[in-house]
Amino acid sequence: MKKFTFIAMLLAVFAMTAKAQVMDKYFFKVPTDKMSEDWIIQDASNFAATPGKEYLEVQNKKNGGRMLNYFWNEAAWAGVDPATLPNSTYKFTMDLNMSNMAARADMEFTLLPINMCTATDNRVSTHYYHWYKANEGDDYFFRWRVGEKPAAANGDYTIWINEEPTAKNDWNQTTEETLTISSQKTYKFAVAINTEAKTATYTIADAEGTVLKTGVHKYTCAEDRAGIFVFGMNGTSTHQLSNIGLSYEAEGPFAQEPSVDLFAAIGEQRAYFVTFPEGHTLHWTQLGDAEGLDGTAYADGEEAAVSYSDATDTREMETSGDGGSKIIFCNKSGQLKVWTTLDEDETNKSNEIVNDVVCKQITMPTPSASIVNVEEGYKKVYQIVADNSETLMKPTVTIHYKKTVDGKVEEGNILTGETVTLEGKGALELYSFDGTHPVEMPWYAPSEKVTVENDVEYVVAENKNYAWTKEECDAAKAGFSVTEIVDNANKSHWDRAYSTQMYGYDANGNATACTDADASNYVSTKKGHGFYDMTCIGTDDAKWNVQVPENATTAFAPLAPTADFIANSKYVASAWSIFPLEGIVYYNTAVTNATLSLDAKYTSDDANKPNFYIVHTRGGYDRPDKGDCNKTTVCVAGENFNLFRYDTALCDVKVMTYKGFAPNTTGISSVNAAEVAAPAVKKVMTKDGLVIVKGNKTFSLSGAQMK
Repeated sequence: MKKFTFIAMLLAVFAMTAKAQVMDKYFFKVPTDKMSEDWIIQDASNFAATPGKEYLEVQNKKNGGRMLNYFWNEAAWAGVDPATLPNSTYKFTMDLNMSNMAARADMEFTLLPINMCTATDNRVSTHYYHWYKANEGDDYFFRWRVGEKPAAANGDYTIWINEEPTAKNDWNQTTEETLTISSQKTYKFAVAINTEAKTATYTIADAEGTVLKTGVHKYTCAEDRAGIFVFGMNGTSTHQLSNIGLSYEAEGPFAQEPSVDLFAAIGEQRAYFVTFPEGHTLHWTQLGDAEGLDGTAYADGEEAAVSYSDATDTREMETSGDGGSKIIFCNKSGQLKVWTTLDEDETNKSNEIVNDVVCKQITMPTPSASIVNVEEGYKKVYQIVADNSETLMKPTVTIHYKKTVDGKVEEGNILTGETVTLEGKGALELYSFDGTHPVEMPWYAPSEKVTVENDVEYVVAENKNYAWTKEECDAAKAGFSVTEIVDNANKSHWDRAYSTQMYGYDANGNATACTDADASNYVSTKKGHGFYDMTCIGTDDAKWNVQVPENATTAFAPLAPTADFIANSKYVASAWSIFPLEGIVYYNTAVTNATLSLDAKYTSDDANKPNFYIVHTRGGYDRPDKGDCNKTTVCVAGENFNLFRYDTALCDVKVMTYKGFAPNTTGISSVNAAEVAAPAVKKVMTKDGLVIVKGNKTFSLSGAQMK
């Protein structure tokens, strides 16, 4: 037999063997190298995601369980009919590594059909999915939760599988299906859903594929298509998620779809980072005539291709010795179509991944300035913010400021959220720019310039101190009654503030319990007020006197609880107190925010000259192990202030009015007879700033003057 005939026979045999191989063919994959818009996150600011890996690493920074959910709904099923699937079966997969876990039990997972709820449903941010509403027929394909708090962090966890609680608050174990899994190990979860038998068969395997647990759930919902997974992350945990998607078994091998990620927006050019597996060739239809990193020129509309070994681009826009990664540059709008073929069979083509590309210059977000402190005269502190949450790729924002005070000019760069102080009459000019990428080739255009005119002079109209001395709180006082607080439950946080407890702080701000004898070993120390010894904490000797007003609506003038707050059924008049050396406290855990308002006589009659009240609080209680708890909040007169729970004290308030303002004379409620008879003042926050409407008159305050 000739050599070429023998080789041809071997290839034919290989092809026949390969075709007989049954493999999982994915028709939908959740992107795990980025946080796309389809991820629905509870308290998103408390999450930190690390993209650019073969898995999505997500950290829950909150000391409590938070929901990290994904909704794919109809989009994933566009080209797949469950009724025509092989054996009427498809599979959901997810790999999970709990790389860091606190010793907590607040962790859960539920796989639901596409019609169960929407991204705006309130169930997204609750533990709703653990109970079964039999009267409405809600059901699930697969679920599990951590049943008991583990003994130690990063230890073993026992999960309870496919529970069916009968009431919303029924948290007792209702299943015998359990499995003990470990932190810092990868587990493979798979759910095979048979739409004909209405069964969901789950398997949980280790990283090597060894099955650890399997079971069958008979689901009852009419909708067979999975479209939502609800993932409740453990507090202060870090998880790695990968291989999340929907697939069905088919004869292979078959070309696998590439992963395509919008990587950069460089002027009018877009860059997509594409990865694909070994044994494949990457193909795409070029948009525009941009060159590749290797200098290869591509023609508009050309069907370009690159082999695995030649695709060596990195996210740093460099090349490496590794294969399977390519940056595709586009400088023309249109549809970028990307697919792969098998090296051994060019006719074996994957599904096309299609991205709508818009090549146009992106402008950085326009900054806004809000007043966060006002002093007598013209001095003000402005907080500068440029919100890039809606900007493509969310670039790092740098803000350039130019302040002019009394003819003296100063310029500089700050980050969003930082402040600029104008010491006197003058102006502040702002614009944001892309401070991350090279100046000679900026990726984003600078924003428009915003000018803030700092030309309004202010005076102190009233300054009220609520932090009375211990002696004042012990003595009889007109309009108040002396009440003794006894904190023997060690729960209010104030017991430490009033004890002799002491903490020392190192150079990094870390707190350690200390005494006067070793105080010199620390950079700084903080000590309680010393009303009693710290050994009294948690006993009947942890007590102090407060002053409770007879009428809270007048006792704290110029502040007063709002009418809406007083009307709240949880309102308790006796909960209002003056705590010694601290100030106003609403000592009632049932109410999260005690709402106060400033005397209406201080509301400005000129929207371009708003009046302010500066509220000084002990932010988050003043106990010794909490460092500096002082906080100052500047509010526009006419707005309310929320005193957070019972563990924050309002120490003092300073009312600032523009020079020439006369309370009850030029106040907005008494400008003239016509306005007195007009409807109440309305405030509307528009895109351009604050609009104050009084009757038929409108006073506008631009966002540049006051956010």
